[in-house]
Amino acid sequence: MKEKLFLNYKELESDRLLLRPITVQDAKDLFEIYSNKEVMLYFDDRSAFENMSEAEDMAKGYENGIKTKAEMRWGIILKDTGKLIGTCGFHAISDYDKRLEIGYDLNRKYWGKKIMTEALSLIIQFAFEMDVNRIEAFVEPPNTGSRVLLEKLGFSLEGTLRQHEMCRGELIDIQILGLLRGDWKY
Repeated sequence: MKEKLFLNYKELESDRLLLRPITVQDAKDLFEIYSNKEVMLYFDDRSAFENMSEAEDMAKGYENGIKTKAEMRWGIILKDTGKLIGTCGFHAISDYDKRLEIGYDLNRKYWGKKIMTEALSLIIQFAFEMDVNRIEAFVEPPNTGSRVLLEKLGFSLEGTLRQHEMCRGELIDIQILGLLRGDWKY
């Protein structure tokens, strides 16, 4: 599964969006996304970016993830402007279990426009075509927007992992959601 996934990694397209590999040339747009405190509120345990080198390092990390087959990330491009407005992709890829974890982020200016629903539909369809059986998502309970988005896409809330990870100086709960290939309806 993992070999097939990376061998077939490619640009994906919808009416409004182009999903393509991220490069260092995207650093300016990545900085615009990741320097926003609202965007970064639930992004692991990171603070909002303060300088361009952080965005450049992020882009290099995404490029390296493809090369090392550790993760795959797409830049979300608005076709009408050519601007990178977000990213989405997969990490924690388990070949043996045919399972991976989804992650995504979007420039604050574009929230509420169904862009992430459209982008995630493309990558979920791609993953299930590559023999992935299960996609997982981990969401902090206060991040209701993310949970609602995932549920709209067919993910099921499977439970809460109590005091699961350290974030912002304290142990926090994490909700786990899952989507099985057999449940995918798009």
